[in-house]
Amino acid sequence: MASFNGKWEIQSSDNFGEYMTAIGVAEEKKAEAITFLGDESKMSYEIINSGNDWEFRVGTKAGEKTIKFTLGQEFDTFTLDDRPIKTTFSLDGGNLNECQKGDGFETTNVRTVDGDSMTMTMSGNGVTCTRKYKKV
Repeated sequence: MASFNGKWEIQSSDNFGEYMTAIGVAEEKKAEAITFLGDESKMSYEIINSGNDWEFRVGTKAGEKTIKFTLGQEFDTFTLDDRPIKTTFSLDGGNLNECQKGDGFETTNVRTVDGDSMTMTMSGNGVTCTRKYKKV
């Protein structure tokens, strides 16, 4: 979906700390996550897609992580705090949905684009976090 293509930078988060606790991020990793992924971090996503094949390049002050995937195909990867997960992406209308399953948690991340704004709603273990990005 062409509207997702481009580089996106974090602008704001709502309920990020509570969400990390709900999905089992260790206390010592939460401080790092806020530093590298929080509102002031300048964290970015570069999203590239061609048909069903997608690539995410996640850039943080700690470095870059690239994830390549095909819609509808489950794959093994790691959370940004290095926990193993199984992930599946799908499109539903204008939404890019991501389902992550790990030890003791499952989360659904829904990305939507409206012009030069992308909203990512992350829901896991009964807690929801909303993150806003701006196209750069």
